[in-house]
This record gives sequence, structure tokens and C-alpha cells, in this order.
Amino acid sequence: MFKYSFLKDRELNIIEVSVALIFCCIPLFITFPYKINLYLAWDGAYRMYLGQLPFRDFGMPLGYGFWIVPAIFFKIFGPFMSSLIKAQVFLNALSIIAFISIMRTFKVSTPIRILGIIFFCLSYVFVNFWPWYNHTVFVYELVGLAFLLRGIFLKGKHSVINLVVAGIFIFLSLFTKQDIGGLGLIISLTLLVINNLIEREFKTTLTFILSFAATAILIITPLLSYEFSYWFNYGQLPHSSRIALFDYLDDTFNEGSLILRIYLGAIVLLLLYKVNNEGIKSVIANKTQLFFTLFILALIVQVLLAQVTTYIPANAHFYYHSFFFAFIVSQLKGIEFRKTWVFGVLLVLIVFLWSHDYWRYGKRIMQRVFGIEQEVNYNYVTKRTWKLKEFEGPDTDRSDWKPTPFKSFDNVYLPEETIAGIKRLKDTWEDKKDLKVLNMSELTQLAYEIGYTPEHGSNQPLWFHRNVAFFEREVDLVCNKIVLHEYDLVLFEVIPMLNRFYPPSVRECLQEHYKLEDKFLAPRIPEDAYIEVYVKP
Repeated sequence: MFKYSFLKDRELNIIEVSVALIFCCIPLFITFPYKINLYLAWDGAYRMYLGQLPFRDFGMPLGYGFWIVPAIFFKIFGPFMSSLIKAQVFLNALSIIAFISIMRTFKVSTPIRILGIIFFCLSYVFVNFWPWYNHTVFVYELVGLAFLLRGIFLKGKHSVINLVVAGIFIFLSLFTKQDIGGLGLIISLTLLVINNLIEREFKTTLTFILSFAATAILIITPLLSYEFSYWFNYGQLPHSSRIALFDYLDDTFNEGSLILRIYLGAIVLLLLYKVNNEGIKSVIANKTQLFFTLFILALIVQVLLAQVTTYIPANAHFYYHSFFFAFIVSQLKGIEFRKTWVFGVLLVLIVFLWSHDYWRYGKRIMQRVFGIEQEVNYNYVTKRTWKLKEFEGPDTDRSDWKPTPFKSFDNVYLPEETIAGIKRLKDTWEDKKDLKVLNMSELTQLAYEIGYTPEHGSNQPLWFHRNVAFFEREVDLVCNKIVLHEYDLVLFEVIPMLNRFYPPSVRECLQEHYKLEDKFLAPRIPEDAYIEVYVKP
């Protein structure tokens, strides 16, 4: 009779550690094309690296939680793009540890937990090579919720310590991005209040609230004298609120949320099955399973709301897939997941289900290694020929971008025309003393390459996104400086596909009072955006 082999704890632990290390470290060995929004991660971290303080020396509609880790890594490794990659490796490792902690708290069996980690890495870690606030906010939230759940289930001083740390990280989440951080705070308080009702005690909630409030007071109070209430967006003018009921309903019920509705349906069916077989009192009495269910339902609500307020990139909240997988599979009884063949089948299933991300890169490697050419013959109607090439839009594979000779741009590719434009700027302006620069472009690294200090002051925005971080007051201030010729050099980026991202009125001021000296391609897709170089007449 055939005997099944079983995975031992030591083997499972090796798989767990190996998967985490491999997926975390992949970015360290790859060179990437420059991506949109990296300029913002670099700029905030560089300013803090120089000793500039958020809100005192530059304003922004968010808190500065996002820039803490990149700034630390700049201090350790230098203000280079490779330092941002290292910072993201650290953040990815934090997210994996948080996932493991949550699974352990909910007593998910080791094989399911490890399969969940693999799913988590494929769907969430693998696609996040660079730090971005729409990702970092979730990492802080997951870490905070991991400590919060430990604080709920542990007793004594260990519970207090975990709840204090939870309050700190949930505040950091809120101080990274208000929408997700606010939802994280609501989830935390909801879980705590339900625990209070079950345990008939309120110390856990009080401890968490005191920790959160103390952290908020400690960080925000010194900022109040630097126009914090103007910059930080809580829906006040000149900011706008993103709360739009119709948008939430539209995203919830359209085809983009089909998978979430399927997850919700599966959870409801599982709960009905358990209530029918075990009784509702028995289901509620199992505190671990009750909180696991509440946690998963909270994630569904959060993602349904977050896909409206945090829509770039679309995969910013894809961590939910792994949590739902772990929850649903852990409810299946009578299956021995330690059996090698069961574990193997589920592993293959996960890799097959989430194939699109690694296949996107893998197929390029296959084409290159095996010399596979995808010839397109427009005499035949196929998937590749039903639409004419000129109507498919510009090529978006960035295959012709090149490595740069610039230290701050290490580990990234740029278009050759962009590299040539940067060289011209360096040849003309590098190391000129007391150079005053207005850089309204995605090449914030030029501060390091040319050697100028980014403009600072409480009325100076960190970035120049119209009506997000750059309002009419700032437009008037900048235009007045342009009229007075206070800048030696001005870079202005024109991005046709975006809704007046950089304010056109500033460009009009430049065209009237400054001289257009150069123009070169911006590092973005589609390749129709340009950086204009203006100098004093």
C-alpha cells in the first residue's frame, strides 16, 4: 500500500524562511526602468537626509510617515536610487513578518500559513520594488494590526506592550496617508470594542487610544507653528475631500470588484455552513475564529473603499488575496495539509492562479534566451492583428532605455534622450555656488547631480501637483519669484496625458519672463512628456 510522506516542522520552517528571503531580496539584483512617482520618494527622503524638516522646510498634504524609512536608508547608504530599493526590501520584510504574526495569532496551521506567505509574496511583495506611500501605508497598518491582535489575545504586560506598539504603528499609517490610515484606526477600534464586550473590560481599548493619542501629540504638536493645518489634508480648503458615495457604489458593483464579491460570497457560505452545523453560539464562542472572520470582513470593506481613494497603483492593496486564501482554506476540515502531495497541489494552484506578474517578466526572458520572435502578419486576422498597430498606442516596454552614468540614478534605466538632457544640465550648471533652482519635474535627483539645495520654507511644497499639493497661493508665490527673476534655473515638465499636473499658469509666467534654453524627453510612458529648461533672460 502506498504511504504518503508528510512535511516536518523543520522542512516547513526552511520553506518559510527561504520564500521570504528570496522574494525580499530579488530587487537587490535587478536594474529597473525609472517609474512615475519615484521622484517624490527620492525628494522627500533627500530633503530629510539634508536635515530639512517636514512642514518647517516643505509642506505636503500627507504626514511624513512614508519618508521615514527611505530617509534612514539614505543616511546609511547615501541618496541613491539603490538606497530606495534597500528601503523597500526592509518594508517588504516587515509586511511578511506582519502576515506571519497575524496568521500565528489566528492559529492558522503551519502548511496553510506558508502557502499564504507564498501567495502574499507573489501577489504583493513581488510587485513592490520601490517605496511608495500607497504601499507603505498598508505595511504600517498590517504591522499595527499584528500587534493589536497580539494585544487582544495575550494577557498581562505582554498585552500592554503590544497595544502600545499597535497605537504607534496605526498612527504612522494615518500619518502616511489619511484614508487607509483612518480605515486602519476604525478597524482597530472596532476589534477592540468587540473584545471589550466579550471580555467585559476596557483596558485594552484605553491602552491603545492613549498610545495613539500620545504619539499623535508628540509628532504633531511641534508642527502646528509651521502651517500644519494648511498643508495636512483633512478635507479643508484649499484641499478637497475624496468621500464620494456614488464612486464607492460604482466600484463595489462593477466588474472590477468581482473577485471581492466572490470572496465575500464564499465567506458568507462558509459562515452559513458553520452556523447550520455548529450553532451560532458555538461559532461566537470560538474567539479566535470569530476575530479571524471579523478581520477578514474588515479587509473586504477596507479594500472596497480603498480602491476609490487609493487607486494608483491598482495593486497597492493586493495583499488581501493571501489573507482570504488563508481564511478560506483554513476552514476546510478533514484535509491533511502536511501531506507532501496536498501541499504540492495547492502550491502549484497558487503559482498558476497568480501567474500574470511573473509571466510578464518571464516571457521577455524566454523570448530573449530562446530567440522567440513574435512575427505579426497583418494579412491574417488574429488576436495580434485585429487592430492596426498605429491605433494600439505607443510602445510601453521601455526596452530601449539605458543605464545612466549618474550616481543618484544607479539601478535604473532612463531614455537616452533624458540621459543626454541631464548631461547638458550638468555640464552647464554643476557645482555653481548659491544656485537657485525651481525644479517642477520628475528629475528631483538633479539636486544631488548638479549640487544645489532644494528650496525650503514653510510655504514651499514638496511637490507641485496642481490642487493636491500646489494651490493658487503657491502658484502666485512662484509666479512672483519668476517675475522678479529670483531663480537661476527652472525645470518645467509638460505631461499631455495628465490633467494639468504641473500648473499651466506657471509655464505661462515662465514663457513671458524667462528664456527657453533646452527641452528633452521625460522618463515616463507614453514617451510624449517633455522637460523644458528655462533660464534668466
